[in-house]
Amino acid sequence: MSFESRRIFKSLTTSQNLVRELLQMMLLGELLAPGRQRAWLVSPWISNVVLFDNRAGGFNIVNPEWGAREIRLIEVALQLMARGTLLGVATNLDEHNDAFIQGLTAAAREEGLSDKLLVVRRANLHIKGILLDRGLLMGSMNLTYRGLELNDETVTYDTGTRTIAETRLNFEAFAKAEA
Repeated sequence: MSFESRRIFKSLTTSQNLVRELLQMMLLGELLAPGRQRAWLVSPWISNVVLFDNRAGGFNIVNPEWGAREIRLIEVALQLMARGTLLGVATNLDEHNDAFIQGLTAAAREEGLSDKLLVVRRANLHIKGILLDRGLLMGSMNLTYRGLELNDETVTYDTGTRTIAETRLNFEAFAKAEA
């Protein structure tokens, strides 16, 4: 059975781990087979959240240098860029986002990956989505601890080529506006 779209309702009592596991699978897929298009992380509020629990070494095959610890968003983003993926990050101007943007930008510069990173800050941005080459996760969830762990959220995972292409056009408009 195949599907193009799946909606997930997450709360503290239902499907709490499902969104995190889906996000892990999406990112692992991109790390193992990097896409040809720019990946996008679009969230009004974004933090350096834990994405992989590697304390048992289960993700060492992806990057042995990670070691036995929790792996955060900045490290995954750097690994995507190191494997050739262009990365766009769009967020709003809220101070909350400054630490993440500064941390990601500094880490990319330190690793010689600045040319792979595009950061867009927009005052009224409220769209939330993670767009990779083969999948799109969109909904109410911010890329923050509260969004992943605490808040009641709804997200839709879509693999339809038309939906991905339409979303890509809209997200790439952020890049054109920055140019």
